[in-house]
Amino acid sequence: MSEEEKGTLELAENGKLNDLKGQENSDLKQKNEVYEVASNSSEAFEAVLRQVGDNGPWQWRLLVIVSYCGIFTCFHNLSAVFLAATPEHWCRVPGLQELNTTEDLRNISIPWVDDGAGGGKYSSCSYYDRDWSTLVASGALDGNTLPDLSTNLTKECDHWFYDHSVYKSTVVEEWDLVCRDKYLMSMVQSTSMGGMLTGALILSELSDMFGRRTTSLLSTVGFLITAVCVTFSTNYTSFISLRFLVAAFGSGIFLPNFVILMEVVGPKGRTLMGMLYQSFYSVGILLLAAIGYFVRDWRYLQLCISVPVVLLLLYYWILPESPRWLMMKGRYQEGLKILAQAAKFNGGSLPQQHQIDVLVARIDKERCQATATQGNVWQRFLNFFKNIISLLRTRNMRRRCFIMFFEWFVISMVYFGLLFSGGNINASVYILTILSGVVEIPSYIFVSWTIQKLGRRVNLCGVCVISGVALLLILTVPKELVWLNIILTTVGRFFNSAAFALVFIYSTELVPTGVRNVALGTSSVCARLGSAIAPFIVDLLGEVHYAVPSTVFGLLSLAAGLLALLLPETGKTRLPETVEEVEAMPR
Repeated sequence: MSEEEKGTLELAENGKLNDLKGQENSDLKQKNEVYEVASNSSEAFEAVLRQVGDNGPWQWRLLVIVSYCGIFTCFHNLSAVFLAATPEHWCRVPGLQELNTTEDLRNISIPWVDDGAGGGKYSSCSYYDRDWSTLVASGALDGNTLPDLSTNLTKECDHWFYDHSVYKSTVVEEWDLVCRDKYLMSMVQSTSMGGMLTGALILSELSDMFGRRTTSLLSTVGFLITAVCVTFSTNYTSFISLRFLVAAFGSGIFLPNFVILMEVVGPKGRTLMGMLYQSFYSVGILLLAAIGYFVRDWRYLQLCISVPVVLLLLYYWILPESPRWLMMKGRYQEGLKILAQAAKFNGGSLPQQHQIDVLVARIDKERCQATATQGNVWQRFLNFFKNIISLLRTRNMRRRCFIMFFEWFVISMVYFGLLFSGGNINASVYILTILSGVVEIPSYIFVSWTIQKLGRRVNLCGVCVISGVALLLILTVPKELVWLNIILTTVGRFFNSAAFALVFIYSTELVPTGVRNVALGTSSVCARLGSAIAPFIVDLLGEVHYAVPSTVFGLLSLAAGLLALLLPETGKTRLPETVEEVEAMPR
């Protein structure tokens, strides 16, 4: 090669090198501009995440770590389906216990009542008021033929016989939560929902103060201890009190873990990650049905779903703190250490030091402003109610919030109500629970696809209306056609689960940034109220007619679907930052 050619080659290589350096300088300048133009620390942190990798292998690994708690929280949130199941029962008639006969004494001692669906059964709560001891002593009831006796007067039961063909024991049998005390059985699930609400309100606040990981770890210990203690409850009061605590601690794990995940995932991946997080809860439904099928004694069942919670103690070694929370609390080195691990796992990199300095400066500024405006506990209490008032003060915000609260109330009520409704349609509780778990994950996949095609508003309307229609059709189906009623209930469940996944996404997009947490917190309260009322609708109205609960759920679902049409479509709009932005919109 000639000297001239060598010189030309060197010039070309130097030119490429200069181009590469120029490109790197340009990229660096562009990254610097991103940090500098970020309007707040949240945007600056999002820029850090993009550089580290905001939807890479580290996030998917974290998804598995934080999500498997959903299996165990599901066990205890829904276990009342089996623990508090009501077996077939009838009166233990005083005076007849010692009688030795092959005849079914219910034919003369227990009234036959119409079940409202063309059939009937022996009364569960009354017996014929006769002097049974005298009749037994006289020998009138001996032999294979029972006498014809007057059947006018009845009396309420004080004690019962329970059928053991399905359940070996339940809390209903142990403490006689039937007839005049039937509402106590409904309270088993309602108090659990109250615990979930209490945990969501108190422990979520503690997770903001002391950290997501710390709250999750402490809640895990409380969850394990109280869950095991439920097994050894000696009376009804201790049973529901401990279940209240179990549900509260469960919320203290499930919600902070969800926040950890959402705080390290980029905007594009949050919808998918959020739905996948919920899918572990669906797996829990399937496993609970399987365990319940093989373990028919309530104490052993409670122990079987409590002991595996020990696996959550692994969080002490594998659960990271939210780097976003650490940075916002001024613990920069700890936050950067976790981000460095994420960057290594994702093949990304940490920002340059001067870029980190920009982020730190923004966080420090906002922390000082927050300290100055937050004030003491009383001031924070007043600020909370000011935010509540701002949700309802103006026309568009008021309409959005009331509809949103109603959607959460109805969807949660139907979600839990359908799980407990098997007895009303003569369906096996095991089949209904398995089908509930089976349809949930496909419903999430379905709504992930339809949300891209139809948007939020029409989608929410559609899934609520279809769910409502399916449940209303149960009214037209005879109770004897069990499988048809199961199919209609499962269709309603499928679209209700889709609505649950959708309403969470939609709600965050309807309200401005400043009051978004308050709006979602209030929505969660409405959801827990709905789920607490659901058992009473199923148990008490189901006594009137088997299809009354499904009709109530169907009508409410229809109303929720039609009201969704009054909301704006938010799929292709940016999130509002202020109430004024919301009021400037058509609706």
